[in-house]
Amino acid sequence: MILSICLCRASELPSQSWTEHGLEQSDRAAIRAAFQRGIDERFIPGGSAMIIHKGVVVLHEGFGVADVQSGKPFEANAPCRVASLTKPHTATTLALLVESGKISFDDPVSKYLPAFEKLKVRGAEGVAKPITLAMCLSHTAGFASNNQLKAGEFSLDFSGSLEEVVDELSRHELFYEPATGYGYGRLGYMTAARVAEIVEGKPFEDVMADVLFAGLGSEDSTFDHKSLGDRVPTAYMRTKNGFQKRVEESSARTVINPGGSLTATPMDVARLLLLHRNGGKVDDKRLVSEGILKQMYVSQPGRGRAKYGLGFNILKQRGDGSAIRIQHTGASGTIGIVDFDLDLIVIVLTQVPQVQTNKWRGPLLKTIFGVFED
Repeated sequence: MILSICLCRASELPSQSWTEHGLEQSDRAAIRAAFQRGIDERFIPGGSAMIIHKGVVVLHEGFGVADVQSGKPFEANAPCRVASLTKPHTATTLALLVESGKISFDDPVSKYLPAFEKLKVRGAEGVAKPITLAMCLSHTAGFASNNQLKAGEFSLDFSGSLEEVVDELSRHELFYEPATGYGYGRLGYMTAARVAEIVEGKPFEDVMADVLFAGLGSEDSTFDHKSLGDRVPTAYMRTKNGFQKRVEESSARTVINPGGSLTATPMDVARLLLLHRNGGKVDDKRLVSEGILKQMYVSQPGRGRAKYGLGFNILKQRGDGSAIRIQHTGASGTIGIVDFDLDLIVIVLTQVPQVQTNKWRGPLLKTIFGVFED
């Protein structure tokens, strides 16, 4: 059953009802039906959707259940494990440090971590090209990708602190010459976050809280989802026998993952994406220059049709290379999109892996964008 609309904290952002905003009720019904299809066809037990048009929240709803066993409703603003939707948060935190003059995206990592000064590439002679923070944030630094980690082609001890993990990383060879390839993964983000720790003199969780969340007004974002208790919906896998709870990552992995372990509410994700929509402003206060944010939307070396900048996929570009639509997904079943031409932000949070829900999510997004592209 579709739950009624809930704007629990939407009053903190400009909001209007769908029809007050001048939109057709039939279009809202079509979007809600497209979301409900995911529940009816058992792609997901529940989830939330938020649509922000022209800076105004026009839809913020929870659908289905957050826990199959108890039947607890999926609240509109339930905090979810957002997985790789963490990456735009981390990259934006670095952008705020760039704004303050403490770092530059072009800085070599070795400026802060001398152990990275003489890295080598597997099978190659000599020293590798210096790795920059931009390379770390665009998956072009030469580190092992997530797929290579999963395949056992590369391993690290993730049981220590971020300092210890990154220090161990500095003693390994790279997989390719920096800026010549693309390997999507967490290691570049761990390295960039460690630089932020050095610059700010505190753990990255505190850096993000003080540098990013305080300015945005985010209150429910954390790297410790357990601290939020049962507010966090249960994470599931789809199986032929129905939804089964996902197994937590090994308890041996105690290090935070600045590329994938944030928990956040739709409202807090909206605050981040509105910062980008607003060109660096929150309300009338500027946190970061529009020019620095635009550096994040410049396509770096990548593969396939989807280009990658600093913390965002760039889905549409103008002829001059400037971004029209940026987004990031999370493997846990999350997505956040900003379309600058349509002046549209779309956030969908579920807790079923995206690879198991693409056949539902694709049509849902097509329905949403079809409303605003007409």
